[in-house]
This record gives sequence, structure tokens and C-alpha cells, in this order.
Amino acid sequence: MKTKKLVLSVMLTGMVLLSLTMGAFAQTPTTTLDAATVQAMTDAINDEYHAYAFYSAVIAKFGAVAPFTNIARAEASHIKALEALFVRYGLPVPADPYAGKIQAPTTLQAALQAGIDAEIANVALYDKFNAVAQSDIQFVFQQLRDASQTKHLPAFQRALGNNATGAPSSTFQFGRRWTR
Repeated sequence: MKTKKLVLSVMLTGMVLLSLTMGAFAQTPTTTLDAATVQAMTDAINDEYHAYAFYSAVIAKFGAVAPFTNIARAEASHIKALEALFVRYGLPVPADPYAGKIQAPTTLQAALQAGIDAEIANVALYDKFNAVAQSDIQFVFQQLRDASQTKHLPAFQRALGNNATGAPSSTFQFGRRWTR
């Protein structure tokens, strides 16, 4: 039941982010972005690319283990929200430099700790972007920061706390939860 709620929450967050960046803010912008804002957007999308590549590598190595599966889907929606901002402001979307280039740690426990560290770093990254003037960009940054702080980080912390041995506590296969 918790997993279904988490999946629904992640999907809803992604849909809201995408609709807000493409809907309410879909008008052509009347301002050009300063170099610091463009750099902030670039840093943000690169961080999301890195997270998605890392979580995908963990899934490839250990199987469809929670919370990596749900958070990888959320990272994909974060990337889409940032891509929409690049398009809106007439900027080229940076290529993903991490796709297929990240290796998973040797244990699931190490991967969970790396997930914790990555989400803490992600929050700190978004905290540095408070000088961005455009309200649509501020909104997306705040939503992504909050997702890391209030959803992803606690999910990794719970998983590590419940899984101190590094053995998968459950896997998800064909829509069913299998407990080991």
C-alpha cells in the first residue's frame, strides 16, 4: 500500500511539474536570462541527469529495488520539467553526459548511502539558486528541491535503516511485491 501511494505521489508530482512548466508558463518569455540563471539551469539539469543515471545503474545491477525504481521515475520527470524551461527560454537543452557512464556501487547498502548523499547535495545545489529572478524557474527549482528534501531523502534513509545488511528487502516484478 505504501508503495502504491509513493508511486502515485511521484507520478502526480511529475504531472504537476510538467503541466505548470508547459501550461501556466507556456507564453513566450519577454526577458532574456542572465548568465548566472542559465548556469543554474545547466547545473540543475546535469545534477538530475547524474541522479537518473546513477539510480538506473543501481537498478540494472540489483534489480527493481525500492526506492530506486520510484525515484528514478521521479528524476525522469524532473529532467522533463527542466527541459521545458530550456525550451521555453529558447535555449538548447544540454545533452546528458552521464547516460550509461555511471557504475553502481558493489553493495545495495553503499548504493542507498550514495542515494542519501546525492539527495543532500541536490538540496544544497538548489539552495544556491535563490537569486534567480524568473518566477517560473524559481518555482521549478523549489519543487525539485522539495522533492529531494521531503520525498527522496527520507525514502533512502528509511530503506537504509530497514536494510542495514545490504540485502534487498523487497523487489518489484510484474507489478507485485516479493519479500525475501
